[in-house]
Amino acid sequence: MACKKGGFICGLFVGGAVGAVAGILCAPRSGQETLDKIKSDSEEAFGKVYDQVSDYSDKLTQQFEQVTDQVNEKINQYKAQIENKISEIQDEVNQDIADLNEELDKLHEQEEKERAQLEADAKNVEESTEKVNKVQK
Repeated sequence: MACKKGGFICGLFVGGAVGAVAGILCAPRSGQETLDKIKSDSEEAFGKVYDQVSDYSDKLTQQFEQVTDQVNEKINQYKAQIENKISEIQDEVNQDIADLNEELDKLHEQEEKERAQLEADAKNVEESTEKVNKVQK
């Protein structure tokens, strides 16, 4: 599975390791020399693998940080857009409330005028009724 992403590099590494082991085993050396050589080559190979894993880990960490930064940036952009939209809606609602209050005040004024007119008309009717009653007596 690890070889899927870096197939060529992984194949090159595995092939090199197999070739090195085959070369060591086929070389005309004593058993101890061969074991020392295998140990030395294994340590060297392990060091290279460790370095590659470390580099890969560093790259992944860097990519993760970049993605995290991008996501945070997008979140902040959307947050700002939402806050602006909320502010616009609040302004519209406040304006609508102000308009309704203004219209309500006008209706109250009109009601007061009509009430005053009705009271005046009632008074005129009352006065007219009194005059008619006096005339009839």
